[in-house]
Amino acid sequence: MRQGIQAPADGRDEMGSRRWKWLVVENLAVAAAARALGRRDLTYQIIPVGMYNSRPVEELNRGLQPGDDARHYYDGRFYWEWWYFDAQFDDGHRCVLELQYPNIVNFLARECCMLFNVYTPDGREYNNIIPFPATMWRASDDTCDVAIGDNTIQGYYPEYRVKFAHENLACDLTFENLLPGWTRGSGEVMFGMPEKQQVFGWVVAQPRARVSGTLSVDGVEHEVTGLGYHDHNWGNGVVPRYLSHWIWGRLSTDRLTMIFADVVTSRRCGDVHIPIVFLALDDRIVLESSRAEYQVGEYISDSIGFQVYPSRVDLEFSERDVAGEFHFRIEKELEMVNTLADKLPMGLVKAIGKTIAGPAYYRFLSEYHGWVQVGEERLELAGETHWEYMVITLRCGQIPGPGRKIP
Repeated sequence: MRQGIQAPADGRDEMGSRRWKWLVVENLAVAAAARALGRRDLTYQIIPVGMYNSRPVEELNRGLQPGDDARHYYDGRFYWEWWYFDAQFDDGHRCVLELQYPNIVNFLARECCMLFNVYTPDGREYNNIIPFPATMWRASDDTCDVAIGDNTIQGYYPEYRVKFAHENLACDLTFENLLPGWTRGSGEVMFGMPEKQQVFGWVVAQPRARVSGTLSVDGVEHEVTGLGYHDHNWGNGVVPRYLSHWIWGRLSTDRLTMIFADVVTSRRCGDVHIPIVFLALDDRIVLESSRAEYQVGEYISDSIGFQVYPSRVDLEFSERDVAGEFHFRIEKELEMVNTLADKLPMGLVKAIGKTIAGPAYYRFLSEYHGWVQVGEERLELAGETHWEYMVITLRCGQIPGPGRKIP
């Protein structure tokens, strides 16, 4: 496994001493959790050192190394990896961009793919998952330099460039960091026995970015500026073996940047909640926390009656001198992807969903209100944002139980 960047601890420094004490406690907690799960004949999870408590602000703002956003290759047929960008432009256009290996929607094929979605101010939507032969894939092990043919993602802090083209769409965009890159611990969570190295990795190279360049739609080129985001995921295991479902979202105001998630492991991995909150105020990261409290409820049926999702999410967090509380309520289901429907007859999909699992992906428009306090400063916030709900192993209509917290 790749190891995260750790600042050297000096025994004469009280903060460093306390930090290392926390690391010892964390390792003991992980060992105890693994032993308990092992006794129950479950696949246990191993969470890297540094996943629990927030690091000091100085460490949070040190950024990433070039290799953190490079390729993270693992042997095995279930290795996967993708680099994701999105942008909201001042003129009302939006886009979602991604290069992915292999093609996740056709995992057994020898393919890679490009995601190129564009949404126009007048309501037109262009959603594209474009497959390519796997031989066209190229990715560097040293830095972010990824390509499928002439479609490229290149860069490192503080600037990335994305150039895509497909049929009536094209973009040439520059993403400039407004915040340092960030990841939790080593960026990886390992599941199963250590020697198997089944991992799920995540780095956020650009939590908030200034975006500029050109976006072409139906032959019309637009000069665009706005705000964007870039992260990077990878893994090498069969995801349903270790993950059940998750909530993930972002919230941005003129001063605040927040990433929030509640990732729930599979029953085989103990139904453990891995909560995450990332918070930045102005140009400084002020909190990373896995001690957030999530409450979800008021489950409703989706737009086609296939699966259910929570229409309410409540979030609280408090660590060091940072605290907050947010309440999210769904206003609209923006996107629904039934991940089996493109491969199997709908009757069979519903039968599998009721007896085994009904995997589905949702993206919502949500209103929110809440507050954040950083030191002596308190912000009252309200508005609209997007968040997503991903179902992997829940059956159709199944409302998940409370699960267990990280030890």
